[in-house]
Amino acid sequence: MHFKIKKFYKIFFISILFFNISCSKNFENSPIILTFPKNIAKIEGNHALLIKDDIFNLKKNISSDDCESWALDLNLEDLFLDTYIDLSKKMFENFKVIKGEFSESLLKTNTYNTLLILERNTAYLDFKTEGNNGLFKIILDSNFRVKGNKKEVKTNLNSNQTWKKNIYLNCKLSEGSRKATEQAFKQLIDQAYSNIYDSVFTVTR
Repeated sequence: MHFKIKKFYKIFFISILFFNISCSKNFENSPIILTFPKNIAKIEGNHALLIKDDIFNLKKNISSDDCESWALDLNLEDLFLDTYIDLSKKMFENFKVIKGEFSESLLKTNTYNTLLILERNTAYLDFKTEGNNGLFKIILDSNFRVKGNKKEVKTNLNSNQTWKKNIYLNCKLSEGSRKATEQAFKQLIDQAYSNIYDSVFTVTR
């Protein structure tokens, strides 16, 4: 009987430990979901997305240790790239990703109708405590240009979202920042979608 009790507690302890590890792992790896417009019409022709080197900049100001702010971990560079790569795949009938610097020969030798050139992208993260509230803000600033054989259109996009939580009520910045980041990228994608369409038609007209 004593052996069975010890065995029960051992199994119970291992189960609790496994459950906690699983929950923690799932929470930490919760992906940020990018939301794209529905029913996107394909643009005909050959098009390319040019991703230049060193185009991402992160500015972070975390002035409070509340809400587990030490756990803030957002892979924003990959999110910017995924945004433009996935959106381009949905928008263009024939599409290619190119990495490197721009040269005029890219348009001439590859007969692309347009090049979508991804320029500087900056993310600003701010977290502070005011009174009993933890306040988080994310600002996304994105720049790209659409270049055709004769014309070029430059675009700057800006998107921001905030999140607020009482620091005494299960305040987890990792959770709140994920929600705010999803909304900020949704705004950015909606803007990029309409601006890319307008730019492509302008330079190919």
